[in-house]
Amino acid sequence: MKLIPSLILLLFCTISVVLSQTYPCPFFRSLSLANPPMNGDDIYILQSLLTRTPGLENLALTSNFDQPTQMALTKFQSINNVNSPDGTLDIYTANLILELNSEDGYKDNGQIPPGFLYKVHIPVYKNRSVETTATLYDANLNVLLQFPVRTHGQNDNVTGLAENEFCEDGSTPTGLMTFDLNSPEPDPISFGPYPINRAIQGITGNAAIVISSIRDGILMHTGEWPNWTPSQPMPNSHGCVHGHPTDIDQVQTILSTQLNVAIRQNTYGAMPYTHQPQGILSIELID
Repeated sequence: MKLIPSLILLLFCTISVVLSQTYPCPFFRSLSLANPPMNGDDIYILQSLLTRTPGLENLALTSNFDQPTQMALTKFQSINNVNSPDGTLDIYTANLILELNSEDGYKDNGQIPPGFLYKVHIPVYKNRSVETTATLYDANLNVLLQFPVRTHGQNDNVTGLAENEFCEDGSTPTGLMTFDLNSPEPDPISFGPYPINRAIQGITGNAAIVISSIRDGILMHTGEWPNWTPSQPMPNSHGCVHGHPTDIDQVQTILSTQLNVAIRQNTYGAMPYTHQPQGILSIELID
């Protein structure tokens, strides 16, 4: 009878050891001053997160681990009572900054910027396993459709925990971003047979950090998912917004026939994006 609790305790301890020995994505290495300076997207994300700490708002986003970054990281460690703050990103500090500074505070303003033909608004919970209701608006903010969506990304292969918004395959980033209707993806099983909507460029929030210089290919689409029925939760994505097949079909029909939104030739993530985005995607955390 004591076997099951013992196994649970062993599993918990194993996960704790793995977490204590592994950098959480998007971080994968120790970051510190070097000559020449260390460079990369992980440093850009670190700098962006550091600017959310009071007093560090003006840190330059250079993607280089330079002296200002080292000083800012030292201050972050000191503020949060890290032992021996030295401005080095170790595993503990990497986990801490993700825990404290990942939420962007973005709130939808209930508007649509001039020049866009449509807007999709999606509220999300910290627990992305909870599916929510997206709303499609026209340029005058008339509600055209409401439909269930899932914004849960992949789970970490080692820990089994959900990957965060800064990971390559993590949950869909919160924030405001441009959006555009593209022709269908070539793989209907994974993406469905209908035109998809593509996130083009982040404007505010976490989307501004990662889309699309760090994360691209974030779409709103469906799929011909094996053994799935509409009464079941949708499968996790690789960072995209999943919707039911009938809803994604209805979205593209409304956009193309009622709002005269052009179905752009699919760019398959090629950058720079060669079309003028016609829509806006707004994703906000509500808990």
